Amino acid sequence: MKTHQVRKALIGPKVIDRARKARRLGIATALIALVVLITACGRQIPAYWPDLTVDGDTVYVAEMNGQVFALQADSGQIVWSYPTIERGSGGLLGGCSAPAPSDGPFYAAPAVGQELLFLGSAGEQQRSLLGKGENQSGLRVLNRLGTLQWSFTGTADRTVASPALDADTAYLPSSDYSVYAVDLNARDTRWVFETGNWVWATPLVVEGTVYIASMDHALYAVRAEDGREIWRFDRPTSALPAAPTHADGVLYFGSLDGHVYAVQADSGELEWEHKVDGGVWATPVMADNALYFGTLGGHIYALDTTDGSELWAQSVGGEVRGTPAYANGTVYFGCEDGQLYAFDAQDGTQGISPLGQQADQAAIYTSPVFDGRYLYVVVSDGKVFALDPARNAVVWQATPLNAADEEE
Repeated sequence: MKTHQVRKALIGPKVIDRARKARRLGIATALIALVVLITACGRQIPAYWPDLTVDGDTVYVAEMNGQVFALQADSGQIVWSYPTIERGSGGLLGGCSAPAPSDGPFYAAPAVGQELLFLGSAGEQQRSLLGKGENQSGLRVLNRLGTLQWSFTGTADRTVASPALDADTAYLPSSDYSVYAVDLNARDTRWVFETGNWVWATPLVVEGTVYIASMDHALYAVRAEDGREIWRFDRPTSALPAAPTHADGVLYFGSLDGHVYAVQADSGELEWEHKVDGGVWATPVMADNALYFGTLGGHIYALDTTDGSELWAQSVGGEVRGTPAYANGTVYFGCEDGQLYAFDAQDGTQGISPLGQQADQAAIYTSPVFDGRYLYVVVSDGKVFALDPARNAVVWQATPLNAADEEE
């Protein structure tokens, strides 16, 4: 292992911060609220990108306006929101008041721990009539009632993905090129691992190893104990925006230059690679020895995990940016055209979508989630749907932002 690779994991956070500040202006200019993607295709991140996750009887929805909602999984009713917004009255202009403070935006739903929720924030934005205040990106830790318990703001730039949780550590990705191992007891940095570009993917933790996908075209394997690099796999044009999936000692992941890779988890040695039509934005799903994913070119693929050969492929009406959901032999893909596509996992035959045409005026950018009973989907206009795949029916729909406004 090279000396400089060890040092970047062990060097203190203050020293790292000083080194990064020199280039921070350049990062901020290049990032500009995550508008432009680091690829030759110049694709842009959607302006409105809500996300959700499901835990037991609760659906957690993260909104880019800086709010997170907890909904009842059976009914879609709001249980709580964070932060609680209280609108003022009056003001300097007679009836005009400053916009409510927000704590975000949040580009990803919270990671759910045993008792707490962990949110990656792109920066606290305290707004007033005279402008906005300090941006404090990092980690927000809530209890199950939606109350903030503590924050970690040691990052130098935006967090746009959920942290990964393992025992007493949260692994927080950041657009300052780094992943922070945050000790949940000390509430401080245990170690920092720096890559060569933005880290937009949630790290994957497997048996003491942290796998980090970076936009610098590399996948890193790092020791969870101390942040030392074990190996790296890189390709000249393969920017990696999403975490790999792991099965039987192999990591599977896609890149923005339209390649899918399988590498050995213990060594980073390439097993196979497969070229597809369009960049791969999200983590693939594996089921029954097949790998399922969509592309920014509007295509759906199923590959054999043993050798990467194509089992079937389909075309859809727009970009696919989310991980598919697998439910009872069917894979469901959200699409930019507002459709939720259903395909038979075995042969790729298109089936009936339980969402129908109810989101055709919006887009589905994030991943549908199946909890064993219902399929949950959030679309770009803020609507959340609970679907019953067995009956191809909508169970409920809710628009948390509108409901919160009405309650106020």
